[in-house]
Amino acid sequence: MTFPNWNGAPSRVIPPSHRLTPGRWEKHHIFPQASDLALWFERQGVKIHDYTMPIPLAVHRRIHDGTARGGAWNDAWRQFRRANPDASSEAIFKHAGELIYRFQLSGDPIRPYYSKPGA
Repeated sequence: MTFPNWNGAPSRVIPPSHRLTPGRWEKHHIFPQASDLALWFERQGVKIHDYTMPIPLAVHRRIHDGTARGGAWNDAWRQFRRANPDASSEAIFKHAGELIYRFQLSGDPIRPYYSKPGA
């Protein structure tokens, strides 16, 4: 999986994944859109809509279900924010790669939310 290189962040976080398989996929924001998190990401210089990845619908629902606040994915980001309130964008992107690995997400490539599929 590759993130575009910006603000000194590493360009490769985890090994590339395989091609998308047939089925229903949704765009998943790597950096949550929940207002409390979105404001923090913005302050840290991370543009949340620039980093989405296609993941299977069932996986998307699994990682966001369970709480009214965005499920386990958003909870993991809130824990990171509490422990690292002044995190650099580099640390944030590194943590994104760790969460992608921990939640076993695949669906390369990472693209802006408003991009067309295959672009």
